[in-house]
Amino acid sequence: MTKKTVQFNRSQRLFIELGTTLLLEPEDPERGVSSQLIGMDVGKYLIVQMADQNGEKSHLSAGEPLKVKYILSDDVFGFNSHIIRMLKDPDDLLFLEYPQDVESCNIRAKKRVECFLPIQIRMEEECLEGVIVNINKNGCLCMVDNSVPLECCQTTPVTLQLAYGQFESLSIKGEIRSSRMDGSQTRFGILFDDLGNFSKQVLTTLVPALKL
Repeated sequence: MTKKTVQFNRSQRLFIELGTTLLLEPEDPERGVSSQLIGMDVGKYLIVQMADQNGEKSHLSAGEPLKVKYILSDDVFGFNSHIIRMLKDPDDLLFLEYPQDVESCNIRAKKRVECFLPIQIRMEEECLEGVIVNINKNGCLCMVDNSVPLECCQTTPVTLQLAYGQFESLSIKGEIRSSRMDGSQTRFGILFDDLGNFSKQVLTTLVPALKL
């Protein structure tokens, strides 16, 4: 994985959407907890909100240094910060120092190829109609419109049904590694089980730029 550091002055807005999940890591990694970015004052501080159980677990304190990490597209971003202030009421909020520089590294071993492949995503009790929008030999990103909220996690098994030819369909097994709702659209990051030779042949026929 290639790491790079991006430096910027504090007048620049940090490129991160509100609602993004942030991992807060104190010096003791076992006290690391997740939180959600809910606001910022550019150049001064970030505002994050933790669930009640996370606040109780972490035992964070004002002034404590942290490593903050988050995922954007195919990169993990991280920066050093510290807790400026903590508020317990009415919400469990932390005010974090605005970063001076941000380090990133690409987490994808193989670049994904853009595509548009209609599919069905089958779980135990759900079957969703969607499309694969990018793919490599390890996994893909699926998009589903007008999906109801689903109870799924990073290890939920799925089967992707992909039509090809006139009457044939290819089944690819895998598991959900990420899911995110954006308005009426849901995005699923799928990690494939090992692809067989036949699956590879079909996929490379449908997506010629894909190298398997």
